[in-house]
Amino acid sequence: MSEEVVGRAGFHAKHTKAVSERSAILHEAMRELDQQSIAYWAARNPNIVVADEPLNMAMVNDSSGGFARCTDRRQVLDYGESRVGLLSRKLREDAPDKNGKMTGGTVTTSLLVSHLPKSMCEEIEDFYPVLDSTTGEPVVDRNTGEPMRRSRWIAADRDEAVKYFEAVVDYLAENVIPGGRDAVLGYDIQFSESTPHIQIVADTFAADPRKPGRLRVDTSRAWFSHRDVRDEQGKVKSGPAKMREYHEGLKQHLIERGYDISPDFDEERHLAGMGKEEFGRSMDAERVAVAEREYVETKLAAKISVAEKDSKAAWEYKQAAKAELAAAEKERAAATAELEEAVEIKRRAKADGHREGYENGRLEAQVQLAEMTRLAEGERAEAARQADAARVARRALEETEERLEAELARVVEEPPDFKRFLDTPRKDGKTMRDVYNRAMAPVWASRASRAALLDEVRQEAKHSGAYDLEL
Repeated sequence: MSEEVVGRAGFHAKHTKAVSERSAILHEAMRELDQQSIAYWAARNPNIVVADEPLNMAMVNDSSGGFARCTDRRQVLDYGESRVGLLSRKLREDAPDKNGKMTGGTVTTSLLVSHLPKSMCEEIEDFYPVLDSTTGEPVVDRNTGEPMRRSRWIAADRDEAVKYFEAVVDYLAENVIPGGRDAVLGYDIQFSESTPHIQIVADTFAADPRKPGRLRVDTSRAWFSHRDVRDEQGKVKSGPAKMREYHEGLKQHLIERGYDISPDFDEERHLAGMGKEEFGRSMDAERVAVAEREYVETKLAAKISVAEKDSKAAWEYKQAAKAELAAAEKERAAATAELEEAVEIKRRAKADGHREGYENGRLEAQVQLAEMTRLAEGERAEAARQADAARVARRALEETEERLEAELARVVEEPPDFKRFLDTPRKDGKTMRDVYNRAMAPVWASRASRAALLDEVRQEAKHSGAYDLEL
């Protein structure tokens, strides 16, 4: 369960041009109005819990400043068409520009989506499987071998949730949607998916100040850049700047009404052009990336631990070989000194002319020479054996390091399918690469730290003669 649940408020806005697209929007948003729509969307959206579809609430503008329960999507479409008939100018259709791109059409419709803060929800852990965005199959956590799962959040109090969403509609109608409450064609409060949310369908029309009783398209004034809308410095205000102001105003509006929400702003979601389904997929991708990070980190730690142990063992073995060689050299030096002493005895005996002494000295020298020669040969053979053993240990260590480096390269390599998913552009032109890079940043930092540690062990071994010991 989440250690700390933070209530966040905001909304996502998506705009379309053709009035005819409203039918498709409402087919999903108000699917609970007929069983065929429920079945159609449940087969395409794994977040939908069919048993909870009756809890959803479809509302339509009652033409009197309020909203009434909607029983047929046609009611919303008819109300919207009545407002199209009040436009003072005809709607423009898209036309190809010099590059063949269709552009220039009038933006007529806005879909605004806002979720219930998690501080007003109850969590049902491990409710949904995490699905692969390419295959649709459950993703298996390589750390546990079990399918990954995620939570579902349901309203702790549905009546309070409805009041919250009504407060959101009030703010957006009074401060954001250009035509006010009249421009809100309808909305649907949904309790049947992974998080309770509201989908608001509005047009982009407002009163035409030059023609009383008529409407004009105010899309740019409300949502994008327009020469008539400027900031305090007199500069044309951008669309993202307007969205920040709208979100700040919404949060203040809700806080003043006693809702426990955080004042921060989630730019990653609300300014990146991601709708509820795309954002959900990005969260699943981030969960997979985090799990992969933990797996790679665990494997890396195990491999480095083995390498450190092997390196330490090789270093200790070679240090022992070096000590034994030094002892052998010392004994050989002592034998050489004794041999030289015997030669000196022989020389003195010969110089004194004492045959017996000379003969004894000669015999003693020969005996000692033979013994010292035997000892020296033994020490030389032992030194050669130690040198061979050290070379074998060094080669074994080098082979271990080569296997480790190859294994690490394989572990951290991105699978082709996952790489394609990360680099596939979203609707806003961006990719999931940024989300993945943020999730994997701790892995790369840990990996660099451990690589540095392994290099330090190697350098210490080299400095101590573990790698370059000449026997």
